[in-house]
Amino acid sequence: MYAKASYDNMPSYRSPNELLFSEISPIWSERLKQARYNVPPFSTIRLQWYRELKNSSTCVVGEAYDFSSNYVSKCKECNKLGWRFMFYFLIQSDSRIEKTKIKFADHWNKEHSNIKNRNKIKVNTNSQIELVL
Repeated sequence: MYAKASYDNMPSYRSPNELLFSEISPIWSERLKQARYNVPPFSTIRLQWYRELKNSSTCVVGEAYDFSSNYVSKCKECNKLGWRFMFYFLIQSDSRIEKTKIKFADHWNKEHSNIKNRNKIKVNTNSQIELVL
């Protein structure tokens, strides 16, 4: 049996200014990890997360934009990547999700490195968002 590769576990050959996927979208990073290993395919939590992925302000890319949907009209690539995350989550393609995480982190670091997440957020054990002030 092979261990599943994860972008956040790969050796890092990045500049100190580049962010990892887990730093760009920390909540979704944790959720996608949980969905891969701990969440049954037809569970209510998986359905809830899918609904959030369909919403441009609460999806993976929306989180990176501080839970805003303004990227939809501003960045075609971010919009496309947001839809990919939703579709690959729906069909439960872990390998495609991992590839999309890499593409998103690369795109974010090249095109949006000036945007910083203003909120400090953490995910509790129930995968609920907690804002740390």
